[in-house]
Amino acid sequence: DAVWGGKEGLLEAIDFGRGLGGISNDGTKTKPRRVWALDPIDGTKGFLRGRLSGGQYCVALALIEDGVPMLSVLGCPNLPTKHNHNSGHDNASNSNANGKAPYGAWTEEEAQESEKAKMKSTSTTIGSKKQIFLGNRGCLFLAVRGCGCYEIPLHLLERYILDEDSTSDSASDCHGNNNPPWTRLYVTPNNSDETITTNINSDTNTKESPSQATFCLGVERSFSDPKGTILQIAKRIHGPDGVVTGEDGIPDIVNSLRMDGQVKYGLLARGEAQYFLRLPKEGYVDWIWDVAAGYGVLMEAGGRM
Repeated sequence: DAVWGGKEGLLEAIDFGRGLGGISNDGTKTKPRRVWALDPIDGTKGFLRGRLSGGQYCVALALIEDGVPMLSVLGCPNLPTKHNHNSGHDNASNSNANGKAPYGAWTEEEAQESEKAKMKSTSTTIGSKKQIFLGNRGCLFLAVRGCGCYEIPLHLLERYILDEDSTSDSASDCHGNNNPPWTRLYVTPNNSDETITTNINSDTNTKESPSQATFCLGVERSFSDPKGTILQIAKRIHGPDGVVTGEDGIPDIVNSLRMDGQVKYGLLARGEAQYFLRLPKEGYVDWIWDVAAGYGVLMEAGGRM
């Protein structure tokens, strides 16, 4: 209640999406100028696929005004935190042509440790409330138009909220600050000297040529690139060796990360990938809730779409 203002505060926030329109000059009703767009499980196949097979999904929320996302939120419970971005990345199960699992797949050992932590009676608690999120999984991306894009690990945000609910006067993050530790995000720069800087670790930025840039793609290759157009684009950027054919006989991009849902926009925003392409079959239509939140996150991190 101390953080969200209780039930009334939540209802007030929902009311922001009731629209600013109303009646036009000729007396007819107009479409609402401000609406919420919510996808409660964006990346349904990833949610069903499960963590051991690299399933990613998110809660995607955007406040849209006059067709433009003004506030964008991506809650990604299964995404490795920024400094644990290799978690499960080398898991060989459900591998693509590269021999890699979809990004963020849990190893069996990691899953077992997670279950053990939940079962222990000494699990992390704050007051009388048990903390759900662990330190290496779960991220929330927040973007406000004109104010930038930010990320916070869910376990730190959760701790802050529980602290606020229990003792609002003493709430602090792990550094003793009274505000949760958000990190501002920037996409990989497109420098004029044709080099790119990877922002995975801001303390040790490395420069790579565009030919080494990473594609962030959907898991279902037959859906996201039925005609193989993205593969041809990758060959132009990475060279002929940038695409290989795996044991299953399906070609794939060597330097690529595969995952479900709008989580991909979060990885682009924090510089973990540089390209996101999806060219589904003719006639397929994306709904506004499939794109709006990710669009806001990417644009406020300096990306282009």
